[in-house]
Amino acid sequence: MQHSRLLSGGTALLRSLVPGLCAGFLLAGGAGPAARAEGVLPQTQVQYRVYAHGFKVMDIQASYRLSETQYGVAAHIKTGGFFGLFMKTNLQTSAQGHFNGQAVEPSAYDSVGWSRGRNRHVSLTYRDQLPEVTTLDPAETDRESVPDADKKGAIDTLAVLMDLLHQVRTTQSCDGKAKVFDGMRLSTLSMHSGGLQRIPSGGPLEWGMMRCGVILWRSRQKASSSIARTASSGTLSRAAPGLKRWETRVLWLSGWKLITRKWAASPSFWMVRLSRRLKRKKAWGAHAERTLS
Repeated sequence: MQHSRLLSGGTALLRSLVPGLCAGFLLAGGAGPAARAEGVLPQTQVQYRVYAHGFKVMDIQASYRLSETQYGVAAHIKTGGFFGLFMKTNLQTSAQGHFNGQAVEPSAYDSVGWSRGRNRHVSLTYRDQLPEVTTLDPAETDRESVPDADKKGAIDTLAVLMDLLHQVRTTQSCDGKAKVFDGMRLSTLSMHSGGLQRIPSGGPLEWGMMRCGVILWRSRQKASSSIARTASSGTLSRAAPGLKRWETRVLWLSGWKLITRKWAASPSFWMVRLSRRLKRKKAWGAHAERTLS
């Protein structure tokens, strides 16, 4: 299964998004199990072209498999065009893990490539619910180290997103908390279900979307500035009549919402809007096109 999209956004938005961009967009399609007794389902592949003010700034290619018991994801994100002159990014990220009931248990996470002015590599493995940094190049000497006691039970960003999709598919809810560790920073994520809602737009939407509120507390920053910060995001999941699966859309951005809408007339076409406020009902400011193969 293959998806391609065109997305629009502001340069300031994209600048804050890059570290977790590929992770946030991985949940853009239906889910395929990594392996099951009855056989292997197709891998979901997504391709994105990201625009800011009409200029192409980024390409994203991602793929993942998801089942009731395990997951595997990989993504490639690369900036280009005018935006690439100011912020060059070329990252490969991947993660694997499994589910123990409703609990996600990651096994590995890796991010390698050019970011923030140089080549960087972060690798994590997990043992007894404790993330261990196996690679951190270059070392982040200006950051506070995170004690093992604080990291206990923490998971990586990709694991959080796959756990969210898994929970939505199996329980039709997204309530809970999680500690997030990316190899350098420790954060706390709080999620709550907002119930099925209709998108505030005039398009032909025949079913509701489940809204998941997300609040991210980052408790450990650089040693020179360790004041906690908050960030918020929104998740909307499609619950179409007759479908056996839930499809989740995630935008990992401070103060932004991602709204997705499927036109009833075409099962392969989606409209997407980025908005500061859900109450705004202006014309769609971004667009996306999905093709299946």
